Amino acid sequence: MEKDFCKKCGKCCKQIYVDFDKKLLYFDGILPLKTDFAEMLIPIDEKDGITICKCKFLSNNLCTNKQKPKICLEFPSSPFAFIPDSCGFYGEIFIKKEAEKQKIRKLKEEIVHYESLLKITTNKRECQQYEKILKVLNSKVEKYSAYGSRDW
Repeated sequence: MEKDFCKKCGKCCKQIYVDFDKKLLYFDGILPLKTDFAEMLIPIDEKDGITICKCKFLSNNLCTNKQKPKICLEFPSSPFAFIPDSCGFYGEIFIKKEAEKQKIRKLKEEIVHYESLLKITTNKRECQQYEKILKVLNSKVEKYSAYGSRDW
């Protein structure tokens, strides 16, 4: 089965969204902006405080960097990667994202279950256990909040 769905269009390297103030990279999900990657970027536009950049190693839609950083070699490694609609990885990313959303939905069902138990339980020890479980479940859902997990 083919794993490299790249169409060699270069769009992912022509539209890299960066918040330089917060040192965030909107590329393969939301990641901390590392200095070595930031040095590869050429700002070309800005919109709502986000800088749109292109990679200085892009030539004829191909990368000329002989020492690509890990993020480039593994792109897209996250189902929450920011890719153009016409990207060859779009379908694969969509399926992976939906699978992640389904996991979060199941966690949210568990949250509702334990919140219900917490409301009807009078045993203090059980309440404490439910609160601990809820804390863990909520933290798992919260990890995806930047991607809209509260609305899934």
